[in-house]
Amino acid sequence: MKKMFTLKGVEKCGKSSKIKDFAIWIITNYPNHINHGINTSNGDIFGVLEINKLKIGFVSAGDNLKEVLRNDELLSNVPDVDILINSCRTREKSRNHILNNYNYSTNWLAKFINVQKFNPSNPTLELSRDSRIQTELQTWITGLEKL
Repeated sequence: MKKMFTLKGVEKCGKSSKIKDFAIWIITNYPNHINHGINTSNGDIFGVLEINKLKIGFVSAGDNLKEVLRNDELLSNVPDVDILINSCRTREKSRNHILNNYNYSTNWLAKFINVQKFNPSNPTLELSRDSRIQTELQTWITGLEKL
């Protein structure tokens, strides 16, 4: 079963930056990885990191349906992705596309991870939230080895 981890939240809450931070963590902690198209020096990221036989796809843009459909594009280009990390808004067509197309019946374990927006901004709470998200994603992939 493939796994999808979707960071879900309102606009400008930091979904894309958390995904990019996680890709950077993998790049830093797994020096023998193979990078298939991920450039962390620009805005959103799109591509795959391969660790041994495990392929982790990244689609950080997810504010609208057009961006969420890039998940389908990535999987069309690299159908053997094992884990897909992406983002979407809390409602609307983008979230529904994920719910309807990535589920048990399509052989996906889909997990939504909430990215709360603090208004006004609260650096202490945001740091705690970001640490929790990073730890959760690390927990899901650490120790995984594809047989």
